Amino acid sequence: MGLNSDQFELVFRGTKTIEIRLNDEKRRRLHVGDSIYFYNVADENQQLVRRVKSLRQFSTFADLYSQYSPESVGSAPEDDVAQMVADTYTIYTPEQEKQWGVLAIGI
Repeated sequence: MGLNSDQFELVFRGTKTIEIRLNDEKRRRLHVGDSIYFYNVADENQQLVRRVKSLRQFSTFADLYSQYSPESVGSAPEDDVAQMVADTYTIYTPEQEKQWGVLAIGI
C-alpha cells in the first residue's frame, strides 16, 4: 500500500498504528495476521512491512475517528474529528465513503 511521506514516517516510527482505507473489494480480502507491504509514494525504494493486528469496519470516517486518538491514525494531536474527516476528503470522496464504508486496519 502506498503512503505519503509523512504517513510513511509515522508508520516507520510506530506512532501511527491504524491505517485508514475504504473497505473496498481489495481491503475485504485482508485478514488478521496478514502482512502489508507499505511503500513511500515519493520514494518507492523506502518500504516496510507490518502485520495486520485488527480490522474494524465503520460506516463513516467520523465514526472511525471518534474511536481512535488522532496520533494513532496519523493526525496531529490537536486535530478533532471534523478536521480529520475534512483531511480525509482530500483523498477519498463522500460518495466513496458511502459506497464502500471505511476500514481501520490495526498494524
